[in-house]
Amino acid sequence: MAKKTRSVIYIPIHVRLKRGRFDLFRTILEEIEKNGERLEDGDIMLISSKFVAMAEGRVVRFSNVIPSPEAEELALRSHVPSSLAELIIREADMVFAGVPGFALSIKDGVFTPNAGIDRSNVQEGWAILYPRMPFRKAEMLRRRMLLETGKKVGIVITDSRLIPLRSGTTGIAIGVAGFDPVKDERGRKDLFKNTLRVTMRALADDLSAGAQLLMGEADEGVPIVIARNTGIKLHDEPIDKELMTVDYDECIYVRGLSSLEK
Repeated sequence: MAKKTRSVIYIPIHVRLKRGRFDLFRTILEEIEKNGERLEDGDIMLISSKFVAMAEGRVVRFSNVIPSPEAEELALRSHVPSSLAELIIREADMVFAGVPGFALSIKDGVFTPNAGIDRSNVQEGWAILYPRMPFRKAEMLRRRMLLETGKKVGIVITDSRLIPLRSGTTGIAIGVAGFDPVKDERGRKDLFKNTLRVTMRALADDLSAGAQLLMGEADEGVPIVIARNTGIKLHDEPIDKELMTVDYDECIYVRGLSSLEK
């Protein structure tokens, strides 16, 4: 007998354009109510990283940024404005050689162009940065939701990302709370009774990619999506970001490309 497939529901929450800092928690609750929706136990709320960053006031005016000599050098190598290069150096955990218009970097354990700094969905002449400590922010939101609404929910802070050798962006998770973001499938059997030896499912990234269908990249105005009936088990333990990342020298893509140079 075939297994019954679960139907996951994604609920978009439309939000009016925000300018300046705002109370993220209160705004989320207000906008869910304005959309005629409500949270249920077991829901997983996905929130755009830009929305979180805007609430924190993580926007910078380029004219206020003074580039360092190191930034001037990076700007020449990557063909980006020196003020942007300075922000990249400040924000990135590590900066690699880039291509015209982009500096490839690592930010919070993941590869991202320009340290995740974006010039879209923000006023012209300004940049929006990553939110501070997204895993801690997600956990704070989860706890406050439980304390003030009584609802046990998961939280994912999402971002859009380019995938190597693929055209277009997809969604990934940069902060998670309330559930294990990666599911270890090692030891399970596949359809042909083969034992899975290396497979691990990126659940938080899978949810983020689904939410990206509704969030979009332009003027959709959907910074919050509620995922319902996911079947993911929630818990109260804080999530360590190390669960979702590997060191760049352990990444099969980085290692594979590096070996070509030897």
